[in-house]
Amino acid sequence: MLTALSCASSAPSASGDPARPSLGELPPTPEIAEALLTRVAAIYQGHAAASTPAGTGTLTWKGLWDDTSVDARAEFHPGPAWAIAVTGGLLTSAEMTTDAFAAIICHETGHLVGGFPFKGRPIESIATMGTVSAAEAQSDYFATQDCLPRLWADDTAANAAAFAALDAAQRARCTAAFGDLASQQICARSLLAAVQMGRWLVSRNPGNAYPQLDTPDTSAVQITRYDGYPSLQCRVDTLVAGAQCSVKHTGTVIPGLMAPYGEFSYPSEAAARPFACQSGPGARPRCWFQPDGVWTDCSALGRSACVVADGQDAVRLCSANFGVEIGPCSEGTVCKSDESGAYCDFP
Repeated sequence: MLTALSCASSAPSASGDPARPSLGELPPTPEIAEALLTRVAAIYQGHAAASTPAGTGTLTWKGLWDDTSVDARAEFHPGPAWAIAVTGGLLTSAEMTTDAFAAIICHETGHLVGGFPFKGRPIESIATMGTVSAAEAQSDYFATQDCLPRLWADDTAANAAAFAALDAAQRARCTAAFGDLASQQICARSLLAAVQMGRWLVSRNPGNAYPQLDTPDTSAVQITRYDGYPSLQCRVDTLVAGAQCSVKHTGTVIPGLMAPYGEFSYPSEAAARPFACQSGPGARPRCWFQPDGVWTDCSALGRSACVVADGQDAVRLCSANFGVEIGPCSEGTVCKSDESGAYCDFP
């Protein structure tokens, strides 16, 4: 069980008060990090096993504590042998807290099992890797919607302390979202973790304003952002939305994982819909997610083909996510095609 921690800082709190909440505020030690990583790997081991026909898939973690770089990543290996890798520099980076660290490793786990929407253009075969990486913002949503509630289910003292630390207005977010006290308290702790993660993100991206719980990003995308990150405020908004979503994942299904793997399709969107809130405060915010976006139909064009553009050999690519793109071949090369698609090569 994680205990309540405290340290002083002038960074804004969840409610805008300069005093920081005294929860999970100390950086995680390697021992604490290892315990959290072990718990998350155990929670989603069934998803890894289900990703192979023989049920032999695994989810492990790597603690690269001697590495001073700041990094956390999901690794996709054949088998599949999934892993969450974390460096020592992450643990000691500015503004890192134990609960922010938990949210980060849940985000990385989300890349493996968080599902639709995906990043698009999978590098490896679904048959080899067992999954396709969820988009960055989808991984944020998964972290607070599904992963942290599972991870913190038995941390009753820390969850209760988080609930008490929120002001009445912020507490109301959780009491409106959930009917039972245990879920309300986990929701509250997730809100505080979202703010802590926001502070850490600002430390990694100087010049950005501190994201707050009550100053949401009001922008609205026309097409879901499947590549890259949205604004820092939008990322915190997404974590907050996930915390307030009462819809939870079931079984070991990766939501929306079906052909064409990694790209948008209406069947994939429909299959993933029961695994997320579609309206209300728990729905994914429009600053990155657009449930009514229009996508490119590549059925007539195919994924790639050789074409001539401005009198020069070129490769035409088509994907639901990226639309139609034309890439001219470099000087001295021509377009060729085989069973894997079109590409530029020397004659």
